[in-house]
Amino acid sequence: EGYDDGSGMIDPNTGMPIAAGADGNKDMDVMLRSKYVKRSEFKDWKCLECGYNSVYQTNMKNHIEAHHLNLGATYECQFCHTLLKTRNSYQAHKSRCRVRPHDTVYSKTYVQL
Repeated sequence: EGYDDGSGMIDPNTGMPIAAGADGNKDMDVMLRSKYVKRSEFKDWKCLECGYNSVYQTNMKNHIEAHHLNLGATYECQFCHTLLKTRNSYQAHKSRCRVRPHDTVYSKTYVQL
């Protein structure tokens, strides 16, 4: 199910703001990768900014985006319009959001695809 707010700023296939990288956030991933390294001797990932480490690369990306990138609220929930700071918080919020397109209050702003 896609979402189109009519502004042209939301990718209808992903629901992600185009300005934030609806193409899979390639620019964001490049920026994140420059801030951590893989440590083969410890089999983990280390943050170059603060020394945080994790055996999971996803945790490292979430850490850097949340703590070392000052992007402000860059993700908007397509259901309730809550602004979120990171991709991870956006995905978690989206899975829990109680407002859905079939709700009468919001039904006129959503297009069923």
